Amino acid sequence: MTIILTGDVHQAMGSSDQRFTDCSEAALTVDYAEIAARYGVKVTLFFTGRAIVEDGANARDLLTMEHMEIGGHGWDALRPQWWHGFLNRLTGSPHGPPWLQRQMVRCTCAAIERYTGRPVRSWRNHAYRHDQHTPGLLAEAGITVWSDKVQLERYNPCRHPSGVVILSINTLPDHEHLYHGARTPESVAAEGHSPSYSPDLWCDQVCAQVERIVSAGGIATILAHPICMKVADDFATFGRLCAFLSNYPSLFASEAAER
Repeated sequence: MTIILTGDVHQAMGSSDQRFTDCSEAALTVDYAEIAARYGVKVTLFFTGRAIVEDGANARDLLTMEHMEIGGHGWDALRPQWWHGFLNRLTGSPHGPPWLQRQMVRCTCAAIERYTGRPVRSWRNHAYRHDQHTPGLLAEAGITVWSDKVQLERYNPCRHPSGVVILSINTLPDHEHLYHGARTPESVAAEGHSPSYSPDLWCDQVCAQVERIVSAGGIATILAHPICMKVADDFATFGRLCAFLSNYPSLFASEAAER
């Protein structure tokens, strides 16, 4: 059927990936989006609220691109870690009690809506971290599509009882499976990370997964972070990926709710 290309964008937070570039993640989205536009591929980028507030000026060009959608990615990428760790120990969720998570969702959506002038309809939590209250709170905020799960075997979206549509990532996510920056063969072997691959091999596997899902009548959902694509090989693999994806119709994440 079709494909959905997504990426996540964070504020400055001292991550291992951010140490390999002197640009903000928001700034990297412009080159990323221009490459996708060259191949006629729609993109949904999930921004943290802080990335919008602190670095949004670096990504202003996105606002004139018709093939771009901006969704929510939580407020602060679960930073500071001690605070969200405390909430997790206290309540069993890094988001804390439902009222606090509701406030986080609303603040994130408000920041993005001020920035884009459009309502937020798609969402992915940082590190896929959610709890039993998350889907209901998202539905309450007007979110229609939620993409927090990596499920390679799920070829089509499904509807949660709350009403939000679950859009599973069903191809290999780059951050966990692509050698880039500090994720090297040595670090993967030493620290027991998820199996990882060279950029060429990762791209080959994702393309094969996309072909298999679309041939089966499904929606292939790809997670390719702007910063991972930059750090891996200065967007060379991303260009190759977009060239392949251009063979298929593309949707925004929010459009999965209409399928």
